[in-house]
This record gives sequence, C-alpha cells and structure tokens, in this order.
Amino acid sequence: MMKQAKTLAALLYRLGPLMMLEFVADKLLQRLTSARLLVVSLRGPDVLEGLHAELPPGFTAEVRKAAEMQQLARDFPDVLGADSLMSAERNGDECVVILDGHRVVSFQWVSSGLTWAFDDIWIGFGPRYLYGYNSYTAPSHRGRRLNHNGVVIAARTLALPRGKGLAGYVQASNVASLLAHSRAARLYTGIVLVWPYGEGRLRYFASRPCRAAGLRLVRKPAEALRDRGQGFRSG
Repeated sequence: MMKQAKTLAALLYRLGPLMMLEFVADKLLQRLTSARLLVVSLRGPDVLEGLHAELPPGFTAEVRKAAEMQQLARDFPDVLGADSLMSAERNGDECVVILDGHRVVSFQWVSSGLTWAFDDIWIGFGPRYLYGYNSYTAPSHRGRRLNHNGVVIAARTLALPRGKGLAGYVQASNVASLLAHSRAARLYTGIVLVWPYGEGRLRYFASRPCRAAGLRLVRKPAEALRDRGQGFRSG
C-alpha cells in the first residue's frame, strides 16, 4: 500500500493535478464500464512554428509513403502490422522516419483521414488538422527525444506547408505516454469520453476545443470497411 501511495504521489507531481485526476477517472471507467477517457492535444500552426527539431549527430529523417514501409513492418511486426499498413495506404497517410545511419529507429505516422484507434473505433480531425498517430522508437534508441523530434519534423514538413495544425491523443490511463508528454502538458487542450454500446453504436462527449477542431469518431466493424475497400477518409 505504501509503495502504491508513493507511485501515485510521483505521478501527481509529474503530471499535475488535472492529468492525475483524468488518469484515476479512466482507471475507474475501465473497471466499471467500457468507456475510455482520451486526453487530446491540438497544436495550431502558431504553436508549431515555434518548434525546432534537434537530431543527434549522424541521424537523419525523411518522409515515406505507406507503400515504402514493407521492410519496416518486417522489422517491427508488433507495432506495424499488415492491416495498419493497408489502412494507411488507402488513406494516403505519410510516415516520418528517423534513421541512425541506414537503419530506421523511430517513426511517426500522420493522417488527414479517419484512422483506426482501438477495437472497432476510428478517430480523425477536421480539415484544419493532421492527425499524428502510432509513434514508436526502438528500445535501443529511447531517451534521445527521437519521438519528440519525429513530431516536430512531421509538423514542419507536413502540417505547416499545408497550413494545418497537428492533433493527437493519449488514453488517460496510459502512464508511459502521459509521462513522456508531461513536459508539453500545456499543449493538451481537450478531453473526450468515448462510450461504445450496442451493435456498432457509439456515444462520446468532447470538450469545446475538440468539437471546434472537427473531431470525428466512428464505430464500424473492421470487416465491413476492408471488404468494401473503403479508405477511412473524413469528409
């Protein structure tokens, strides 16, 4: 009990009272219901303009299409499966990869459409934002801020040239991601409560900034979308 109390105290110190409250609320929701609580970041062009990437010496970055990621899927099968690549290719998603020499060690996907989030739910944002998702850094290269740099490079090479901001979310009970983003907590501007129910139905509450950004959530059987060959494109 004492160890748990110390852990909660450390989280409270690092995340701040609001994020800690959201973390506890999401844990309770998961235990009692099927609802999920998402913490959403919305970084407009004015915020993105102030970000600058600083890659370690010898590291480079480039933007790749989904069709160019087959080898990466073989290198990281646990985080980049065939279904996710098919979805990304249909959507026209792009991926910022960071290389140590010739080896990809970190990547960040960016989408302008609806993208699979979890279970049978897809998430997307309106025409003013690109959606950043599926960030990953190889265990051997963590602690070098490569994930942060991938987001910054995505912002400067993909979002800003198109006059768009960059949106993303973290599930409120995902401690690792919350801690990784705790330095940028001021950029988190909204929360979403997602509640799947019944056969293919979905309810959700979104705070005002999320609604204004054009947040869209859709619940459909994955097989239906795959069989029809539809992209997860938002209107």
